[in-house]
Amino acid sequence: MKREILISYRGKRSQEEMARKYNVSQQVWSRWENGDAKPKVETMKKLEMDIGKPMECIFFDVFNTLEVL
Repeated sequence: MKREILISYRGKRSQEEMARKYNVSQQVWSRWENGDAKPKVETMKKLEMDIGKPMECIFFDVFNTLEVL
């Protein structure tokens, strides 16, 4: 599940540029965008402040999982 809010936030900037801003590799940033990984809580809080949306919206898939019993 692609994280459209992160992709939109990046805009015309490269993944490499965004990765440097958040002190990670380009591969890690790409995995965040593609929903294959999640950042540390501290990074989620920084993204929340920078983007202006709650982390629960940015990382909807992380916070809204259903467990089937």
